[in-house]
Amino acid sequence: MQAAEDTRRECWKCRAECGAALVCPRCAAIQPLPSDADLFAVLGLPRQLALDLADLERRYHAASRAVHPDRFQTAGPRERELSLGASAAVNRAYRTLREPVARGRYWLELHGARLGDGGPQVPAPIAAEVFETQEKLEELRTAASPELRREVDALRARFTGRLGVLRDELSALYASSNGGAPSLDELKRRLSEIAYLRTLLGDIEDAMGEGLRGTDHRH
Repeated sequence: MQAAEDTRRECWKCRAECGAALVCPRCAAIQPLPSDADLFAVLGLPRQLALDLADLERRYHAASRAVHPDRFQTAGPRERELSLGASAAVNRAYRTLREPVARGRYWLELHGARLGDGGPQVPAPIAAEVFETQEKLEELRTAASPELRREVDALRARFTGRLGVLRDELSALYASSNGGAPSLDELKRRLSEIAYLRTLLGDIEDAMGEGLRGTDHRH
């Protein structure tokens, strides 16, 4: 994938050419950002899934300092408003791009695909475990026992470990793409499994809490 293209534009304040820069290189005025600004471009990054996280961190801190509202407290109304908007965009870009799963979901959005398209489906690799877990959670909600809690806790540990492996594999997939990207279907499949595991772990946490309350009521 090519780097995000610079837009030829002039600074609204001094009319110098400033490309896609957040701040005019001549007068340091913050430039307007569209509401759907490309988050890679906000931090001056190439639009690709494999990112140098140290470079991302440096760019974030530099951009954050440049547009921080504290620097524009005595500026005019327009510059104060632009500062608030740019600061929010910089923070959103950093939160989204530093985390592999959030970055992958944003990549899908950029290409007109969303993770929820087509409805939630149980990922095939974990289908049997999912159904087994749901059965045990239903038992736990209605008739908690120490043995059942131990079984569910073991499932929680197994799914937590698998989630960590999937996240590592996602980062490795990005790194192996050599500046390109995996197919949208492949990315969607991997992100769907991660999303489903996160939901399942949330269900486990909820049921464990209910099971604990049920146990307490009997004492």
